[in-house]
Amino acid sequence: MPIRHPYPASSPSTGELAHPSADSTSTGRPSAYPVDVVVSLRREGTARLLRTLRSHQVLPALLHPWGSGTAYRSLLREPDALSLLDVPEGAATDDLAQRVQVLSALSSVVVLTPGHIDSVELLRAGAANVLPRAMPPLELAGRLAAERRWLGASAPPRVRHMRALPQQVTRPRQLSQGILLDVLLSSARPWCCHDLCLLLGTARAPMSRRALQARMLRLSERLMPYGLSVTSTVQWGRTTYTGISG
Repeated sequence: MPIRHPYPASSPSTGELAHPSADSTSTGRPSAYPVDVVVSLRREGTARLLRTLRSHQVLPALLHPWGSGTAYRSLLREPDALSLLDVPEGAATDDLAQRVQVLSALSSVVVLTPGHIDSVELLRAGAANVLPRAMPPLELAGRLAAERRWLGASAPPRVRHMRALPQQVTRPRQLSQGILLDVLLSSARPWCCHDLCLLLGTARAPMSRRALQARMLRLSERLMPYGLSVTSTVQWGRTTYTGISG
């Protein structure tokens, strides 16, 4: 029997990617778009990209700015999530490698970059692939679909060490607090305060350490009645958060 790929190659008659099937993929993941979440460092440029690729059915219709709690929540729910970090012309790129590093802690990351960005540094930071934004739309769509197939067939499954909270614990209603809690519960490694500030900030600037400390304090106060707390260590003026204990 022929092998069914979850994201078919381009149609010989139209040259466009065929629509994803409603069936499940070989990995058990429901067929949808190859990319689960699009994160943008400059919203206007990414919006144009989504319009250009709309007919190819490889990107979701919604884009998320850097720091979006909704985007992070979606990535944390899928152990094999694939995110696209789009870096349009004019976006700040001074800390791009560090942004790739922190986002790759939540999902596999493909980065779209202008031509002047060095891809080697981004690959070393944890990017699954780095593609030029100037690539023809059909080729770009095909590469994104191939990236999903490779992730499903070849990449080792990403292990989520999501610790379950006791049933009596009420989750925070505020999205920002809920995301912070989920990041700490699911992380397989400690989080440096600088990395968390970058992850939870905006495309223009990281969150301030004072704001992060205030969020951690509010989260600890919410967990305290249940005998839980945010665990951390401080060394050389740097705070490292290691998870939730109790």
